[in-house]
Amino acid sequence: MWIDELYRFSSLACHVACACHGSKMADSTKKEKIAAAKKKLKQFQQKSSSEKKANKENKTSNTKADLVNTQSEEKNKSQTTDQSKLPDSSGIKINQSTTSVKDLSRTTASTESLHQLSQQINGLLTESQVYMNGDDVNNTSIAELEKRNQELAALLEKHSQANEQLSTQLQQTKLYAQNIQNQLDQERNGFDEKHKKDVGSLREQLQVHIQTIGILVAEKTELQSQLGQSHRISEQRLQELEEISGRLKASRQRVTDLEKNVNSSTQSSQQHEKLSRETAKEVDRLKLELYKANKSKEEYQEQLSELKEKLTAKVSECSGLDQSVSNLKKKLEMAELYAKQLSNENENSEETVQILAELQQEKGDLLMKIQQYDETFQKMSEEKEQISYQYQQYVSQIQRQAEDQHKQVTSLSEERNKLLARQHELECAVHELQQKLENIDVPPTHTEVDNTEYKDEISRLKTEYQELISRHEAQIRDNAQLSRFLEEKEERINELETTVNTLGEEAGDKAQLLESIQSDKTALSRALTQNKDLKNQLAELQSCFVKMTNDNMELLTKLQSGEHQNQDVMAKLGRQEDELTEIKQQIARKDSELNELRNMSKTNRIDEYQQEQINDRLQHYEAQAQLVDTLQNELRASQDMVDALTTQSSELRAMLIKAAEIPKDDNNEEGGAENKRDQVLESLSTTIQQLEEERGILVSNLKEQRELSDKLSVRVADLQEQVLSNNQDDADNNRVGRAEFEQLKTAMTMIQDKYTKVMKDKADLSDKADQLEHLVTQLQGESDTIGEYISLYHHQRALLQQRESQKNEYIGHLARDREELQGKLGQLQALVMQLLGERNMLHSYNEESILQKSTDNDIQPHIAHKHHHHPHHHHHHHHNGVPNGDGGVDWPDYTSSEDDSDSEVEQIVGGAENGDVTPTQQPSPAPSTPTSDSQSNKSNNKAQEEDQTAHRILHLLSEIGHSNLVEKASFMERNFLPCKYCKGRLMVV
Repeated sequence: MWIDELYRFSSLACHVACACHGSKMADSTKKEKIAAAKKKLKQFQQKSSSEKKANKENKTSNTKADLVNTQSEEKNKSQTTDQSKLPDSSGIKINQSTTSVKDLSRTTASTESLHQLSQQINGLLTESQVYMNGDDVNNTSIAELEKRNQELAALLEKHSQANEQLSTQLQQTKLYAQNIQNQLDQERNGFDEKHKKDVGSLREQLQVHIQTIGILVAEKTELQSQLGQSHRISEQRLQELEEISGRLKASRQRVTDLEKNVNSSTQSSQQHEKLSRETAKEVDRLKLELYKANKSKEEYQEQLSELKEKLTAKVSECSGLDQSVSNLKKKLEMAELYAKQLSNENENSEETVQILAELQQEKGDLLMKIQQYDETFQKMSEEKEQISYQYQQYVSQIQRQAEDQHKQVTSLSEERNKLLARQHELECAVHELQQKLENIDVPPTHTEVDNTEYKDEISRLKTEYQELISRHEAQIRDNAQLSRFLEEKEERINELETTVNTLGEEAGDKAQLLESIQSDKTALSRALTQNKDLKNQLAELQSCFVKMTNDNMELLTKLQSGEHQNQDVMAKLGRQEDELTEIKQQIARKDSELNELRNMSKTNRIDEYQQEQINDRLQHYEAQAQLVDTLQNELRASQDMVDALTTQSSELRAMLIKAAEIPKDDNNEEGGAENKRDQVLESLSTTIQQLEEERGILVSNLKEQRELSDKLSVRVADLQEQVLSNNQDDADNNRVGRAEFEQLKTAMTMIQDKYTKVMKDKADLSDKADQLEHLVTQLQGESDTIGEYISLYHHQRALLQQRESQKNEYIGHLARDREELQGKLGQLQALVMQLLGERNMLHSYNEESILQKSTDNDIQPHIAHKHHHHPHHHHHHHHNGVPNGDGGVDWPDYTSSEDDSDSEVEQIVGGAENGDVTPTQQPSPAPSTPTSDSQSNKSNNKAQEEDQTAHRILHLLSEIGHSNLVEKASFMERNFLPCKYCKGRLMVV
């Protein structure tokens, strides 16, 4: 590219020169063209600055050429005629030089051509200036140009040499580049292989991730479906809760109605109080017994753990002793073999035969003892089965007792209904009496005789009414107690409903929920009997614990007897070892004699040696078969233990279920029931841990026995192969004697019998292992259910605590209401006493209170349920202006004021209509005097003040009656009768 630009630049310069020589243009156009050419030159020089730096020698030559050009320009000023020739010749020489340079190298040609172009441009400029000025130019010398050509030739040689060096370097770099390219290709191949491997592993990981994502998506969908189901279930539960809350509200309304209507008799309440006291005493006694039983149970559990540790230690000792016995048996069998060899060679050694006979007798004795141990274990298992059967019978008896108690509860409920009916009848009678009292009107025109008769009738009616009131108050007390009993029952109902809800949430089955609700409704009648069930269950637990302790004691005695027998066996074994040492010494003596014979008959000795090995193995397998028998016996015993433990766990589970369903009747018994449940749960957790430990031991024993049976089968097969090979060798050699053949035959039969026994034992062990695994799975399921019951119990306990807090808040609210009512009643008392003072009736009230002495200080029946009345029916004479003995004023008795229409309270509330006087206050029908007229005017003036106090009393009574139930009656109406037990206005039916 830069060469093309040079050519373009040279052509442009030539055109400029031709234009200068061809035509004389204006100065302005020339200057513009020269300026453009200079700009292009500068641009080109800036581009090729990097190449010019490498060629410093060319720059020096350029500077010399510039000096020559300047000299030639100065000379050419005088000679204008030769201007056309000089550039032509210089141009030809430059062209020749450039062609030669192009052949050698392009870089030198380019720089030289640039130099010549610059000279030409400078010459043209000078020529144009000289031409414009009119000066002559001197002719340049040809010598200077030749010098310049020589310098250029030297530069050419130098550049050629440099090019040769560069070509050699280029070849070296090419080789180096090829090597690097090969290395690069190798590295690329390796990188591609690694990349492929990485991509394969990444793809595998991607597939795994895709699979996991699919699994997670499936799990997500499942969880979403489960969530939807749970939302549906929760909505159903909310609907059920709303229904149950509606039922609760209806039941509460029914309870309030019952509290208003229930006024049962005194006899049933007293009986219930007696029963409750007796039950409380029994509960306290049972709590003490339970506490003692728990303490004893903990002590027994500690003793049991210690005994178990001792048992494990003894078992380990027994296993060590069994191993030592097996080793001694092996030694004995080796001694018997040596004795047989000696007896074959020396028939005179009778002592060894006797020793062997004694050892065989001891062996038979030991086998008999082992059989006896097996029989005792079987007896123990039978006794356990009998105990479990007796326990089941005991449970059935308890259930019968519970049914009897349920019948008693139903009979008591019937009696309660009868008493309620009687109470309703009494209420009707009371209402009729009140109506009669209201209908009694005193005519003002009767004589004093009629007045006295009415007074007698009124006093009789008052006495009867007071008796009725006393009965009524007693019935109210009984009703209050029964209302408490009903509240407790309602609380129990609520508790049972909560338990039903929790069970329904766990089960998730509507049918089971309905059945449980019905069972809870029926369980209300059994609430009293369940306490007795708990007591019976505790008694059963105590009896079972006593039986367990007795069994443990028996096992301890048997263990001690077994240890004593083991000690005897060890003593006998010590004696036998001493005898064996003596026999070994004798054998050592005889071995020296045998060595000489062995040297004589090496071939016979090899056969005998093989037979000895077979006998040794047979004896070893016999010992192992005995060990297998003992292990089987132990396995049977452990399986029996597992069966017993499973039965115990099932019984404990049933007890737990009963304990979960047992209601808590009284708030006083809640702590005891929680302690019972905690203790039951602790005992269950300990039994579960024991079962898991025993399961691990049984599994390890099974594995060991399976390995043993496998090893025995392998060894028996090896023995059979060896026996067959020996028989073939003997048949080939024809050296087997008759006695040896019989021995081999008996050995073969023994081996076959033992092999069949081992295989049968192995099959039995596999069956037992399967059974044990099944039992283990059952026990795990039972442990899971026990854990679920524990969580349910904790949930119920939290609910009970919440209800207790709500109950305490409700009681505080009632106490505040009671205090407010007491304050209002105090205000009412003060107002009534003020009104009595204003009406001048305080003296007559004091006299009536002295006669009766049975006033009641409380107005509400729920506040006065602990207050007892003692009415007196004695009549005394009036004392003139004498107050109480205390000097105070009593509270007026509203019960006495309701008896007749002329009572003080009616006069207070009703007031005097038109200033009329009752017949008792009217002395005679004579005409009134001026004094009576003045008194009537004064009474009319006082009536307004008394009306204000009466209005205040009415306002207070309306506030006490919650202002919605009490109607604001007019002051002049005489139908309003204040009563301790009634609210609102009295309506005449």
